[in-house]
Amino acid sequence: MSAALADQIAAGEVVERPASVVKELIENAIDAGANDIAVVVQQGGRSLIQVTDNGNGMDSEDLVLAFERHATSKIESADDLTRIATLGFRGEALPSIGSVAQVRALTSVNLNEGNEITVDGGKSKGVKPAPAVGGTTIQVKNLFYNTPARRKFLKRPATENQHIVEVVRRFALCYPGVAFSLTSGGRETYRLPPAELRQRIGAVFDRFYQQSLKEVFLEKPPFEVEGYVGNLNLVRGRPGEQYIFLNRRAVQDRLLNSAVYSSYRSLISRGEYPFFVLNIAIPAEMVDVNVHPAKSEVRFQDEWRVYHVVKTAVTEAIRDIPGMIPDLASPIERELPRTFPTSTTAGIPHQAPAAGLFEAAPRPASGPDSDDAAIRIGKTVPGIDPASSVDETARARPELLYNPESIWQVHNRYILSQVTSGIVVIDQHVAHERVLFEEARKAFAGRALSSQTVLFPQAIELAPDEFTRLVDLIPSLERLGFRVREFGKNTVVVDGVPTDVVWGREREIIRDILDNYGEGRSGTEFFDQLAAAYACKAAIKAGDPLALEEMVSLVDRLFATENPYYCPHGRPIVVHLSLQELDKRFERI
Repeated sequence: MSAALADQIAAGEVVERPASVVKELIENAIDAGANDIAVVVQQGGRSLIQVTDNGNGMDSEDLVLAFERHATSKIESADDLTRIATLGFRGEALPSIGSVAQVRALTSVNLNEGNEITVDGGKSKGVKPAPAVGGTTIQVKNLFYNTPARRKFLKRPATENQHIVEVVRRFALCYPGVAFSLTSGGRETYRLPPAELRQRIGAVFDRFYQQSLKEVFLEKPPFEVEGYVGNLNLVRGRPGEQYIFLNRRAVQDRLLNSAVYSSYRSLISRGEYPFFVLNIAIPAEMVDVNVHPAKSEVRFQDEWRVYHVVKTAVTEAIRDIPGMIPDLASPIERELPRTFPTSTTAGIPHQAPAAGLFEAAPRPASGPDSDDAAIRIGKTVPGIDPASSVDETARARPELLYNPESIWQVHNRYILSQVTSGIVVIDQHVAHERVLFEEARKAFAGRALSSQTVLFPQAIELAPDEFTRLVDLIPSLERLGFRVREFGKNTVVVDGVPTDVVWGREREIIRDILDNYGEGRSGTEFFDQLAAAYACKAAIKAGDPLALEEMVSLVDRLFATENPYYCPHGRPIVVHLSLQELDKRFERI
């Protein structure tokens, strides 16, 4: 095997895509003591990647050695591998990059005489004098120009650029005291001055994040955990905003992520992911970072001890979020329906009169011959107010609206009603989700949903990659009834929302749509994904109280859909308890 081929094979372990080059060059800059790092890319890093820092720089001898394989000044013996304190240590990054690209490096120690070297496909053209730049600038051009098979499998520039944005974001969160800037295609994506971590999070994402953070700090020798976790406003429908740093090194570890998720167990549902930025300080000899060429995987000496320290730290930080504090109400009080008073006299809970539970129910206007085969309740006639399905006796006596033999709400979560064949129980959230999903699909295929103008237009500040995706989605959002326009750097303003959306939830819904927006999707699959994301977030929630008219209208709209029994994600909407099943339960048959 030739030396050139060996270099290209080795480069494949280090340089997977343009973002890998950016990562390696930023790591070298930080190891060199830089506190100001500027990244410039063009065409998603295909044609140009340039990283400039104000670090210590290199003299001419070190500059030559920097592009030699395994030539590193960061470790001197095998023992050093047990206490690695730098981000880079193998001496593979620059040689690997130089073997698959055209590289030019300019560097100087302080503002003394500078030096320059050019490496083309692994071949050095020697060092020559250059202006003193007070640090190091490395330009990488035409990545994979000599390995066309690998270049062919790069994604489109916008996708590669998103990976680069994520790399810069990760370092910016890990090193808030370092200034970072990122310019892509001549457009400035980030300009981040040194800041405290809370301010840096707000600058990297948006100010809404900064206002929704809970500080984490736990010192339990020999470990220390510090950083921030998000409250429930920052819970997302996809992973991606979870950052764990180990001794200021970004790592990927399922066990540590699980430690954070387990702390949120009583607050979030399956498929939801909290926001967190955590740095774990641990003695270098207790962790092995020399596991994978990308240096993102680690192996702990005592992983379960680290797990419990992280879980304890996060649990303490979020203990005052509503839902973490146990319900102190007595079991009797917790079981009482919300429509009944819970005051006590002489310590005895007040009981609602039994007669109020079993009075004759008002008969729906549609009569007893309603369509039970479809389990339709509250059936209405087009153009007639849904409330007209309840007779005037019920109107005169509001307390009868929630009679068990009519239609009523249980725990602000389920809608119950009697039908001729038994009882139906409807999950109000997934019922509304099904309605909105089918309406959204029809909007993509034909006429757009109607829109209502918000009283106070809401500005939404986004991360740069999210802003780019949202701009692409604006035509689709308009089909759903949103009116969105660009408003300054990485910011949009929402002027209108669909008529089914409650004001104030625009941010949440749009963010969830972005979470479910996949690159390269098109056609029916793409629109179904957007429709499902919109429906899930725009639907009424478990815990939202509904008036009788709202319940009747919701059920009527549900059974007008193509599939009223399952939500877009496959969850059941309607549970039917037949009279026969009830009779068996009570041993009547």
